[in-house]
Amino acid sequence: MNELFEAVDELDFIEGCCLLKGDQVLSSTFPAARRHHETIAKKAFIYVFTNASKLRSAHDEAHLEIGDKRVSGFMLEGGQILICLSSKHTNVVNVRNNVRELYNGFQQQAQMA
Repeated sequence: MNELFEAVDELDFIEGCCLLKGDQVLSSTFPAARRHHETIAKKAFIYVFTNASKLRSAHDEAHLEIGDKRVSGFMLEGGQILICLSSKHTNVVNVRNNVRELYNGFQQQAQMA
């Protein structure tokens, strides 16, 4: 899984990713200097997606700016949340498209296991 994250990180606009299941981080490539962004994003997106689910909303994407950075959260199947860190000036469409590619990689990896 980290190989998939590292491939996304190499794109120069995604600085780190993490995958959550419940409140546990399953895998992360967030740089040590940005772990506080991961912690804030984890709490924020768990709250957002839990409440969206309670409201029976189909929202599966949320973004939060923290200083000069943006964290983007994407609700995946099985209650997993993928969080990506980027500059707040990064085009959200680029982040979204690469999350789709990453998610397809997750699905392929899961089918092989």
